[in-house]
Amino acid sequence: MDEKFKEIENFIFDRASKTKLPGISITVMKDNDVIFEKFYGFSEVEGNKPATSDTVYGIGSISKSFACLALLKLHEMNLLSIDDPVEKYVDFPLKDVTIRNLMSHTSGIPSLGYAESLIRTFIGIKTPWLPIGTIDDLIAYMNDVKEFKLLNPGERFLYLNEGYEVLEKIVEVVSGRSYKGFLREEIMKPAGLNCYFLDEIEKLENGAVPYIKKDGKFVRTLIPGGPIFAAGGVACSTGELAKYGQFLIKKAKGVLSEPTFSEMEKPHIKVPYEYPYADGYYGLGLFILKDFFGRTVYEHGGSILAYTAHLMYSREDGVSIAVLTNASGYSMKNFAHYVFSSLILDNEKLPFVKKEKLYSEIEGKYSLYKEAMEATVKSYGDFVKIIFDSDDAQEIILVPEKLQDNYLLFYTLVNGAKLPVEFFKENGRWHFVYERYIFRKQVFC
Repeated sequence: MDEKFKEIENFIFDRASKTKLPGISITVMKDNDVIFEKFYGFSEVEGNKPATSDTVYGIGSISKSFACLALLKLHEMNLLSIDDPVEKYVDFPLKDVTIRNLMSHTSGIPSLGYAESLIRTFIGIKTPWLPIGTIDDLIAYMNDVKEFKLLNPGERFLYLNEGYEVLEKIVEVVSGRSYKGFLREEIMKPAGLNCYFLDEIEKLENGAVPYIKKDGKFVRTLIPGGPIFAAGGVACSTGELAKYGQFLIKKAKGVLSEPTFSEMEKPHIKVPYEYPYADGYYGLGLFILKDFFGRTVYEHGGSILAYTAHLMYSREDGVSIAVLTNASGYSMKNFAHYVFSSLILDNEKLPFVKKEKLYSEIEGKYSLYKEAMEATVKSYGDFVKIIFDSDDAQEIILVPEKLQDNYLLFYTLVNGAKLPVEFFKENGRWHFVYERYIFRKQVFC
């Protein structure tokens, strides 16, 4: 197991370094015990404050599962039914949308861009300004949504942050309490969780400073405000978030009955992402990966750009994994999946591990015969870029089709025609074939 932990540490350090994450924390729990915990970098770069087990980060959309617990609690208290129409509790423009539809992103309403605009405005990215300071403002913003809604409820998964803020309003209307107060008293406290909210991070001694990257430097930024708590406004340390995962493994015991909690983990709709190693669904505030190498796991990610996060848990293995950082960079989901696979399965089975290894190998400078032409190969997320070294610096985007140890097949489009681009290794050196040319990777002594 020690060797596995070393592999995990190397993997995290390497990706955090390459994508320049200021700070990252990860905690793994099994049957209520911490079995792995690691922290890299800084919770505050300027003050030289390292990330620790107590560092509190925003958890982004993982907050949605907290909102669903709150609504299911009200459902169990007979104060509402999650199958009630939304308009029963708030002034909502659509009569056929239920609370369950908003919880499962099956309302038929596409994303309206509110959360994206809010987050980008706060962190200083140019975006249209939406004067939305309260949930009532947001509901007013949605008044004309009938003209934009193209699908009936339940037909398709359409991720809708705005819907969760409407749910926040419903919690307040039905409970007669503030959303934060209800969550603290009815969910966090009985679950034994010491979690916070975004608007409290700056007051905490152990709060992580949010950063964006500009011109290769870390720049402090504002924490998004406005109506955001149900959609993405909870804040935790990785220790508390992993503990929350254990609470979900126990089916929210002490807060909900098992039959009520089971609604969260019931697949409500298939998601459009086609995973090579699992079938993906959405429940209520949770993504569900069925047949994840022979088991079912539950997870949710979160991003408000200045904080990114991931939580996953497996009831079969008793394992919960929490990963948090104070910027955007390498995929938190990939971190979590790698850790889970390293400890429980075989990480070599994860397609992105093989892809990253091969992409790293083919990156570099290439040239034709006697260096008549040169090109640079770079990884570009899930794709690869070829940049021809000329005055016009032509860039070609390559889409992967086949990835093998010594052979990679991509394609690109040239004047509307599909063109295969092959990489192969010969005599220990990578080559690529592009149209009439064969480029060979340069060797630097």
